[in-house]
Amino acid sequence: HMCHVIPAFAERFSKASFGSWMIYNFYTFGRGRKLLCREEWNRTRPCRDVAEESKYVSGLLITLKSFAQQLGPPKTQAFLAYSTPQYKLHSFETISGYRFVITTDPSVPDQQDCLRQIYEMFVEHVIKNPLYQLGDELDNCTVFRSKLHSFLMTRPFFASPFPGIPS
Repeated sequence: HMCHVIPAFAERFSKASFGSWMIYNFYTFGRGRKLLCREEWNRTRPCRDVAEESKYVSGLLITLKSFAQQLGPPKTQAFLAYSTPQYKLHSFETISGYRFVITTDPSVPDQQDCLRQIYEMFVEHVIKNPLYQLGDELDNCTVFRSKLHSFLMTRPFFASPFPGIPS
């Protein structure tokens, strides 16, 4: 299945329509591959099936982690990023099993520090929130989502190809 997943996922991103240094998607996955949060920007066409795409991305993360552990040096725990001609996927996995993912233009440099800062915001505004139940989606975590948007939109790799929208 993976040979079909990657082209289907990759075709949703087209570098030809945009300049360099763009962010396309952000995902937060909880334990058990559950999608907790997903945001989308600067894509050539919107996602038609969020659940399907999320399963692809989550499965890809698990497969790449396993691949890295099998082929990497001893004690390899995860992978950080991979790149195709259309996009680059940056991943940060916590010890507790949360995964934070950004897809960007392939020219965007390593985003581990960015993802680590998002994780710190997540801990501060989600995990420490007494109203949040572990494993719940982040739709009601408005402070976190607002801070996430503000943070990502100020990154040097965030851009918008749409006229009238500042990049």
